[in-house]
Amino acid sequence: MSFYTTEERVYELVSRAGDIKKIIMGLDTNTPCGFCFGLLYYSHEDTEDAVKYISGIILDDRPIRVDFDWGFDERQAMGSWSNWWSSER
Repeated sequence: MSFYTTEERVYELVSRAGDIKKIIMGLDTNTPCGFCFGLLYYSHEDTEDAVKYISGIILDDRPIRVDFDWGFDERQAMGSWSNWWSSER
């Protein structure tokens, strides 16, 4: 993904596969990162459609890759893993 792709552009593309519950972009809105940490759909079927049909599409001159992440934990997003680790232990 391009460093300059906005969350709005990502949403516009990935919402074609179904209803989006949440998009988790980079560290903050001012720091471009070139990838999403998480893309959550309301249904498993919509997630499967995104993996099948959206992965490989070019957005802002860069290919988009959509994969399943069976171990995703929202507490890991945006650098909060260390905070979760210390508070849960």
